[in-house]
Amino acid sequence: MKQNDTAKTLTVYDQGTAIAVGVERSVKAKRIRLRVSRRTGAVVLVLPRRASVEKGRDFAVSKSAWIAEQLRRLPPKRVFQDGMPLTFLGRDVVIRHSPAARRGVWSAGNVVWVSGAAEHLDRRVRDFLKSEFAAYALAKARETAAKIDAKVQKLTVRDTVSRWGSCSRTGHVSLSWRLGLAPLYVADYVIAHEIAHLAQMNHSAAFWRVVAGLCPDYERAEAWLKKNADYLYSFD
Repeated sequence: MKQNDTAKTLTVYDQGTAIAVGVERSVKAKRIRLRVSRRTGAVVLVLPRRASVEKGRDFAVSKSAWIAEQLRRLPPKRVFQDGMPLTFLGRDVVIRHSPAARRGVWSAGNVVWVSGAAEHLDRRVRDFLKSEFAAYALAKARETAAKIDAKVQKLTVRDTVSRWGSCSRTGHVSLSWRLGLAPLYVADYVIAHEIAHLAQMNHSAAFWRVVAGLCPDYERAEAWLKKNADYLYSFD
């Protein structure tokens, strides 16, 4: 089917299987490209301002096998459930459902207890982990910032899909909540990385010297993130 230049979606096929592809325009894009979301599996065709949708469709069709392979490589989504073991903030814990309790979600020893109906367990655990990680990250960020005579004005935990963290000139730090599911040294590295931007708002050699001063083992943490990003994004 021919796609007009205002199309928001198009369809390509790989071995007879239809794949929906969203269409986005970007004034910053210099070439046609495709991206596949690690979190949602959404496929997006990014078009420069002057590129036609028809040309973009031809590109997507030529890459249909690549798209299908990226989708096949996505790990299955993990849903928080009763009896599930996980590592959170450097501790091995297990989720336990206590439907008759009236305490919401709470931690006792190595158990994360969840009350209420089973259908709410996944959301409640996620909200609890976000809150716990936010409290830890704020304290850690302030402690780290003090080492370079900087201040964190605000810290936000988000459901980000393209970056692990960010930091503004005004001291507003934003982090992915999934970092709480990584080894603690990895979460600490990302926090240090963002705090370093309060000294250097770039990725220059000077910036990396600040990072190394705050987190000497940062290369090991970066390697872990590159290897295990799909694992973290499998938590929806």
